[in-house]
Amino acid sequence: MGLQDRDYYRYQNASNVRGGFLVGLTPVVKWMLILNVAVFVIQYFCEKVFHVPFFVTNIHYLGNQIVIEYSEYEKIFALYVPYLKKYFLFSQYLTYQFMHGGFLHLLFNMLALYMFGRYIERQIGSLPFLKLYLLGGIFAGICHLVFVNAYGTPVVGASGAICAVLAAFAIMNPNTKLMVFLGFIPVIMKARTMVLLYALYTLVMALIGGGNVAHLAHLGGLLFGFMYVKNFLGLRRIVGYAPGDVPRDSSFSTFKERARVYRGEEYEEASYRPSEKSSGATGDPKLDEILERMRRYGMHTLSDEDWSYIQKKRDAK
Repeated sequence: MGLQDRDYYRYQNASNVRGGFLVGLTPVVKWMLILNVAVFVIQYFCEKVFHVPFFVTNIHYLGNQIVIEYSEYEKIFALYVPYLKKYFLFSQYLTYQFMHGGFLHLLFNMLALYMFGRYIERQIGSLPFLKLYLLGGIFAGICHLVFVNAYGTPVVGASGAICAVLAAFAIMNPNTKLMVFLGFIPVIMKARTMVLLYALYTLVMALIGGGNVAHLAHLGGLLFGFMYVKNFLGLRRIVGYAPGDVPRDSSFSTFKERARVYRGEEYEEASYRPSEKSSGATGDPKLDEILERMRRYGMHTLSDEDWSYIQKKRDAK
């Protein structure tokens, strides 16, 4: 197996993984960040600065009750059931993913997309990642509307889509170590542990009622990411994936698939068996050690020197 054939080397080179905020930024993640921020900025200026009626939400009191009159912008583009049913605005399942309820809502969603999305996009490819992101958001929105009585409240946010990405990341890279802040206390845990704890927390909050947060949409996103990696209902064929992107020995697995062995133009199903060429395939001990470390612990563990060595070897091919 050559260096370029390894699935985790997709989009990767020494020039795009070093230095600054744009470290390893991939095409779809970049455009999702730009679109989400652009939509928020337009909404903010139109509502708060220029007071365009189409964007303004009015709040007034009726006796002791607070009455919220949502803007036409929210009714049309957010996930708003009355307009969804009345005008058949199924486009809301897409557009609500690019709207956010405030700066912090946007900030945390975009940080999560930046942190996890770029790795998943490298592993499965840009078009499959785009499908995973958007379909995960659609599935999350459906879950929320099916199980929550939110008839008159607009639902906004990319959280469901990002939860799908987060679940895929944790299952495909279960042993990657992440630093999570529990309050102000930093805790290092594996990706799969973090997602399990988050899913449990989200489930509990959904059962007891957690304020204005669409917890069931988050759970729907996590479920979609899980279903994608595990190929339930053939989702990997629908969404797409890069060959070899999903680990077969994940502790999340409830079953093991048969490996697809490439034989010319057709694939032949076969029981999985380790290949003698899986180790030391490049013939360069140092390069093999770097690639093995990447496979076991994640590409984020590689140093600048490691990436430079990989690029040097790649250019020499």
